[in-house]
Amino acid sequence: MCVSHCLHKENPMLKFLLALSMGVFCVSPLQAGDVTPVTKSCQPGAKQAQCERWVTDIKKAVALAYKGDNGAQRTIAFCLSTGCHGAVAIDKVASCSWHLVIANSGSTTVLDSSNTRNTCRPMTPAEKDEARALASDLVQKIYKRPMVKTDQM
Repeated sequence: MCVSHCLHKENPMLKFLLALSMGVFCVSPLQAGDVTPVTKSCQPGAKQAQCERWVTDIKKAVALAYKGDNGAQRTIAFCLSTGCHGAVAIDKVASCSWHLVIANSGSTTVLDSSNTRNTCRPMTPAEKDEARALASDLVQKIYKRPMVKTDQM
């Protein structure tokens, strides 16, 4: 299904409306250059409490990540990659974008480098280009400077 991959190519309003029509909602207003996780409705069952906790955590993380908080950026990248117990729609391109933001933060660890490689390297060249473009917008928005290129992809 093209939905999660194709959403990156559409305008922000279309992305928002499509997300709503799928029964999910965005955790913050969509703007150009935003790579915001799309949370899901938690399903009843054994993982419902974990899912609901992650929905709450990701909402807090989004606000902090756009203020330059590395821990929050790591949370977003992780959730976009794993889904955080069904709380977030998996989006490898957006996850890679956030890993590139972390790589540009000036506060990276060996684990951050490994996570960037593991998330970004398996993607297609087109996905990598898309992730770089999204990350470039995020770095400009968050750190008010151009993104430094990384060889980790």
